[in-house]
Amino acid sequence: MKSTEPLRALCKPGLAANRINMHPNEGFDLGLMTTRHEVEVEGLGKAEVWLLNDCPKESFELNPGVWERYGKPMRAVLTFDGAKLRIEACGL
Repeated sequence: MKSTEPLRALCKPGLAANRINMHPNEGFDLGLMTTRHEVEVEGLGKAEVWLLNDCPKESFELNPGVWERYGKPMRAVLTFDGAKLRIEACGL
């Protein structure tokens, strides 16, 4: 299972509820190499992960409703087992 360092969780209004954006460097940490990936997100269901150069480094972007559902985390660690992505809020 691959994971990221603690990343800033950014709330992005207008982002689809089934989409997560992150910088390609963070995607690389999870073993994601191409621009778009369909994954199962724990607690969310099917979602798309997009690796975008315009997304700030050391962060990921979520829909405001999804961000609230995860407890409005300031930072989180993402783990990926090749099929399922897990978002774990952390206090760092």
